[in-house]
Amino acid sequence: MADGVVTLAFRARVLPTCSALLITLGSMAAVRADVLPRLPALALERASLTVSGLSSGGYMAGQFEVAYSSSVAGAAVLAGGPYGCARGSLSNAMLKCSCPAEKHFMLSLSQVFGGGCQSFNPGVYFAFSKLASEGNRAAIDAVSHLKDHRIWLLSGGKDEVVDRDLVDATEAFYRHLQVPDARIRREHIAGAGHGFPTLQATEACSSTRTPFLTRCNFDAAGELIKWLYPDVAGLQAGSVATGSFKQFKQTRYAGSGEFDGMDSTGWLYVPKACEQAGAQCRLHVVFHGCEQGQSYVVDGKAFDTKFVKGAGYNRWAEAGRIVVLYPQVRPSSEGSFTQPYRFNPKGCWDFWGYTDKDADLYPTAPNYAKRSAPQMKAVKAMIDDLVRSP
Repeated sequence: MADGVVTLAFRARVLPTCSALLITLGSMAAVRADVLPRLPALALERASLTVSGLSSGGYMAGQFEVAYSSSVAGAAVLAGGPYGCARGSLSNAMLKCSCPAEKHFMLSLSQVFGGGCQSFNPGVYFAFSKLASEGNRAAIDAVSHLKDHRIWLLSGGKDEVVDRDLVDATEAFYRHLQVPDARIRREHIAGAGHGFPTLQATEACSSTRTPFLTRCNFDAAGELIKWLYPDVAGLQAGSVATGSFKQFKQTRYAGSGEFDGMDSTGWLYVPKACEQAGAQCRLHVVFHGCEQGQSYVVDGKAFDTKFVKGAGYNRWAEAGRIVVLYPQVRPSSEGSFTQPYRFNPKGCWDFWGYTDKDADLYPTAPNYAKRSAPQMKAVKAMIDDLVRSP
């Protein structure tokens, strides 16, 4: 996906040893000496939890929101499709629910999967997600909770990785679940490529390339935060404090003996006001896109905190007394196109089933989108730590 999804995984298939080495170097580069052994108990407001993400992170934000709808108050999906779109299939994820950014790899993809990218109308994508949510009914919270959520959606007119029809289908999915019009905010930037619009970026708005942070004269983080937390709308962004970034160990949140694709550490931003006892702060979870995790290697260097510090959330976190959690996924090249278990060379969040050996056996009840899925459980455990009382 984007960022190329899993796109160009072909390189990892051809050069598995080199890929594994680069992944290891990236992970090593991201770890600091002062990493926290566990997330702090900040007694954050449980009823104010919201999530957001770009591309694969957008898919993850949506599926986490649906699966834990009784615990979440809203979600922002940037360049992402509806719940359960991929139906446990890597080829669906790459060729129907997104399309590789690197066009010169299309021949390789066609050889492996027998065809190129396909774009369906929103009604077809909506049907996929409706079947998935109904198939997973016993393994997710009641979808009736969603009608009280606030939803923020973004698409780009020059985004050839995640077609606008996919975002339209996401909107249709929420409307089907009776989310009122007044609670849905839809943004479309005609000149935007596949990326996260931020005022700090230097890449052109139409760009679809690393670091997938683009300059569109649009503050996506600020706009989505103000929509999800209306009381922030009249405030000015604050100043980011370097000491407010906390790196923590994610390993304690991993499932026992199961592959979850999570990196060894993640990041947390705690506004100054939220470090005080009784601060009454909220929590927002941000899911990075493919190729944006700290351990993804670009030109021999780990991506590190480019997204964590460059997406623009932290200024608004200071203004709105919002703690921001940035969980991290690591690249993995242990699988292959034909055997996609553990195959995630771009460091994407799991929206097609790479954490499940038999994902394609459950197309109408995808395991990766259930509360019990490895990544879902890990992030929920992080949240539970942050909202608990000291």
